[in-house]
Amino acid sequence: MNCRITELVSSKKVLTSRDKDQGKKKIKNVKTYPVPFTLEEKKKNITFNTNTPSQPSKEQIINQAIEFHSQGNIPEAAKYYKNFINQGFKDERAFSNYGVILKSLGKLKEAEISTRKAIEIKPDLADSYYNLGIILKDLGKLKESETYTRKAIELNPNYAEAHSILGLILRDLGNLQEAESYTRKAIEIKPNYAEACSNLGLILKDSGQLQEAELSCRKAIEINPNFADAYSNLGGILSDLGKLKEAELSARKAIAIKPNYAEACSNLGIILKDLGNLQEAESYTRKAIEIKPNFAEALYSLGSLLIDLDKREEAMKSLLKAVELKPALDKAVRDLAINLNYEKKFELALKYLSKNESISCQSLYLGCLLSLDREKEFNEKYQELSKKRVCNAEIGGIIEHASIIYEKKYHSPFCNQAMKYVLFEKINEESFSTNDLNKMISYIKNEKTMMRYQGTLHKGIQTSGNLFSLDLPFVRSIKKALEEKIELYRNKFKDSGQGFILNWPEKYELRSWMISMKNGGFLAPHNHEYGWVTGSFYLQIPKYSNNDNHSGDIAFSYKGPRYPNKGKNFNLMIKKIEIRDICIFPSSLFHHTIPFESTEERICFVFDLIQK
Repeated sequence: MNCRITELVSSKKVLTSRDKDQGKKKIKNVKTYPVPFTLEEKKKNITFNTNTPSQPSKEQIINQAIEFHSQGNIPEAAKYYKNFINQGFKDERAFSNYGVILKSLGKLKEAEISTRKAIEIKPDLADSYYNLGIILKDLGKLKESETYTRKAIELNPNYAEAHSILGLILRDLGNLQEAESYTRKAIEIKPNYAEACSNLGLILKDSGQLQEAELSCRKAIEINPNFADAYSNLGGILSDLGKLKEAELSARKAIAIKPNYAEACSNLGIILKDLGNLQEAESYTRKAIEIKPNFAEALYSLGSLLIDLDKREEAMKSLLKAVELKPALDKAVRDLAINLNYEKKFELALKYLSKNESISCQSLYLGCLLSLDREKEFNEKYQELSKKRVCNAEIGGIIEHASIIYEKKYHSPFCNQAMKYVLFEKINEESFSTNDLNKMISYIKNEKTMMRYQGTLHKGIQTSGNLFSLDLPFVRSIKKALEEKIELYRNKFKDSGQGFILNWPEKYELRSWMISMKNGGFLAPHNHEYGWVTGSFYLQIPKYSNNDNHSGDIAFSYKGPRYPNKGKNFNLMIKKIEIRDICIFPSSLFHHTIPFESTEERICFVFDLIQK
């Protein structure tokens, strides 16, 4: 972070230092805010003569420190502030401005101490409360940060910067309505406040007001066309709007303005991954980490990318480092635990999951207990999660399996007896033309189409990224056809009383990919624990040469692949599939495909409806 000195014009000339923090977490959480730290007006006509044999006075030391600070000579400014403080002089300017420098050097604890001293000396200086609020925010002490920032506003009700930073603090605390109110107040006080407009975009994005969020970030760019943060924030919003190519351009613009912008590099990596460009995504994510080695969100993103690139050992190291740096980063903890589960390291997975209280991590914790066959602990955790009314596909799959091996009827808040909610339909020519169907087949057969590693897929390939991010006519056509079938599915089971229908997400996204299998190919048992409902549309079914009547068919079961089976019957159900069949089912349901023998390929289009 760089310290920037600017000059504000008022009845008196006041030199102000602005220390700007760049961003947070992945594309969806980039933060920007100005940080003014007041440098008090220097007394006129005072010179600092190093040739004078006598010791410099208190005012000479502080004025020289401020002079160096205003010129950007931070090392010399720090030396003079420190000298001033060490001599026992008490002046809020020295402690406040030295806090600026300590913060810019990443010495947040020392910055906090210095700024608290400034407040102790002068309890009515709004800037010091504001500065301390920002330092505490960076230290993760959000409630304290809120308290001190509110004090700054109490002392100076028209303090636009304080209103804006309070908006970001409240956003982090989950109070989006009040966060929006304070950020709008900052813009009301200071209409051309680019940072506040950009921050408002982030808050509106979090509350689902994507169109207005886009307008707010574009307003920030209109005010300041070289505002890298606003371009990066806009990229995240455009990504959520499904405008991935525009999002990519916006993130690239942020990097062009500010080449060492770690958050923008990480954000671009996320966008490129969604676009299926895994190699370039890896390159930009590594660059983000090179710029900012302890960037937990980027380390998580890299781990996720490396799994898709079949570099599991390196991926685990990256995920482990992300979790060590930020145990509260639930998506990193979850990915680490999932991969430890694949390696049957359930005890180690429990160790990391126990430190994260998010619903997703605690649901996976329940699964680890089932894997270890710890029935008593499983029952205790099940009761705990039931009281919280946890409803997700992870829980659904775990409980269906546990009900069978423990011979106890557990109630699933997601879906009970999920096989009852498997729907087979047809997508006809009118909804999706043969021409578009053939173009889709050609897409996966094109050697330029990028693929990803998929651990459950044998003798086959899977496209990378989210196909719904592609602006192609056949993608738009199949999405429209699928949305009609999803609505039909929801209506068919509307009276089921099942949690996944009753709690159908108000805000969701569709993610899709294609799978092609060759002779001997199959998908091993798995479920889509991150989804809500899952579906597959069959584009090409080969002529089978083996005698198995179930060749290439899809099979459903309540048997989870990582859980003990105790010799129980898990009610296998096999369904015959044909070209143009579409199958939709709860994401909790475990499924696999039957191996086949053929010279032709078996091709399908798979999708998940995912809660936002």
